[in-house]
Amino acid sequence: MSSMQSQSGAYLLEALIGILIFALGVLGIVGLQAASLRTTTDSSLRAEAVFAANQLLGQMWTDNVNNLSPYSSTFAGQPYRDFASDLKLAQGAAWVQDPTVLIDNFTAGNAAPSLSSHAVTIQIFWRSETGDPVCAGGVKCHSYTTSGVIGVNG
Repeated sequence: MSSMQSQSGAYLLEALIGILIFALGVLGIVGLQAASLRTTTDSSLRAEAVFAANQLLGQMWTDNVNNLSPYSSTFAGQPYRDFASDLKLAQGAAWVQDPTVLIDNFTAGNAAPSLSSHAVTIQIFWRSETGDPVCAGGVKCHSYTTSGVIGVNG
């Protein structure tokens, strides 16, 4: 009788340990799911940035290549404002600051395709918990930068 009383809580202890191991496993799966969701969201924002930058470069190619200043973030003409507005809508809550669009005119003496060509650099930012605090106000963000040459060769 005494041996039965000393083992009466053994099954309960085994059940509690089993529940603890199961709970830790479920927490691990939830953590992996959260990390997967963050990665998927960041990937979709990067894809949106790539699409938007290439779309702007394509629009520059079809426009008057002798006057690209309205596309510049410095000049902030209507094409730039439209681009920034569309990007802000696409990024939603991840939008953190206006994109940077720099347009440099080539001068004689450098390795330019022609003097009517322009070097274009586009940088797009979005909020990300895994990013670096490089955006406005020290917000953690990622960025995508692309560049191209627009103009007439020769």
